[in-house]
Amino acid sequence: MARFTHLLAPDRALWQRFLDLYPGRYLSIDYDVRVGSGRDPGPTFSDPLRSMALSLSQRRIDAIGLASDHIDIIEITLSAGLTALGQLIAYPILYAQDFHPTLPIFPILVCQRMQPDLGHIFASLHIDTYIIPPEAITASGPLPGPMEGAQ
Repeated sequence: MARFTHLLAPDRALWQRFLDLYPGRYLSIDYDVRVGSGRDPGPTFSDPLRSMALSLSQRRIDAIGLASDHIDIIEITLSAGLTALGQLIAYPILYAQDFHPTLPIFPILVCQRMQPDLGHIFASLHIDTYIIPPEAITASGPLPGPMEGAQ
């Protein structure tokens, strides 16, 4: 799990289970991908400090999964709410703006649970949602797929 150490420990376990459930889903995966311009603290700061502030304040995508015919922008969180929703709306736009990919981009949510009133919103925005219950993280079972209607 060293390749995604930027995730919190519980999120790493969740993500590892997703990878175990879907081996070979991606040709490659990039982690902690910076997008957006960041926030400039202003000209009263030295150039090295401004550069550091810009870099540290950029948005960071948990994972980018490259498949043969598309790119997944992946948010990984134990409990999905409006923050995850906002990230999965904004990140594909920022990624396309910064990297100009030629493949289609799709937002993907990997979570353990979701706030009960948000499932239909994720689905209406065509955000595939993989809900991996806690027992799936420690035991083999049926493959969780995207939520009904999320495609």
